[in-house]
Amino acid sequence: MRQTEFGLDVASPLFTLLTLASSVSNERLIMCMYEMCGTFAVCKIASQVKSALEQAYGGRWGDARLGWENVKDASGNPTDLWKRPPLIELSELTEYVDKIQGLRGAKSFTRAAKCITGVVASPLEVQASMLFGLTRLRGGEGLRLTNNVEIRMTRSARLISGLDRRHADILLSNKDGSRECLVECQGKAIHGSIESKISDSDRTTALQAMGYPVVLMTYGQLVDSDAFRVVMELIMSYLDVPLRDKTPRQQELERRLREEIFIDWAGM
Repeated sequence: MRQTEFGLDVASPLFTLLTLASSVSNERLIMCMYEMCGTFAVCKIASQVKSALEQAYGGRWGDARLGWENVKDASGNPTDLWKRPPLIELSELTEYVDKIQGLRGAKSFTRAAKCITGVVASPLEVQASMLFGLTRLRGGEGLRLTNNVEIRMTRSARLISGLDRRHADILLSNKDGSRECLVECQGKAIHGSIESKISDSDRTTALQAMGYPVVLMTYGQLVDSDAFRVVMELIMSYLDVPLRDKTPRQQELERRLREEIFIDWAGM
């Protein structure tokens, strides 16, 4: 527990996850871990609270200088998505696993923690990471992946993008690491404006100039199982690995996983 300046004691993010571990599915626990270890939060603010914030801070209530930055949609309207520093470092998550052995929820917590592949910046990146990274026994594809990978631009790539470095959403690789593919998640809230699309195009072209195959993944491609299969065929061709058909049992596990992850995130 942590004491606050307001006279309230609050549970730490790690203890909150341990408490959840015995009351939610392991897939939902993974989603919560990704959010707390990530640089985003989904928070639906009640109208009364929003009014109070506007009275206190004016137009700066969703300003990054106050710790949390509200993400606006393509029309400039506030969304339920926020940017903020991680609440839990990945190293802290790993260390906590060793501390809680024998406690209620520890087994589920440990199982979920082993599935976290890195720091993510949106629910879409979480959903993509789980579909790509979880084993086929859990409904995923069992691919090797890393999140938020820093890529230093070559001179040619810098001329195209104007950037010295770029953080890729997801880096997929084959078993020996000889072939790689980048997946960029295209959420409407962040990538919906014309300016964002131009910027995304420049970065994608720059990465392709460096020899990286790049797949731009939208929510529609991810949520539609048939469309996702087509994208998987493309990705596996880049990785030079044949895409194996799923057994009826594996198809059912994927269906169940999709039911768990494609939800109203704010209501989770």
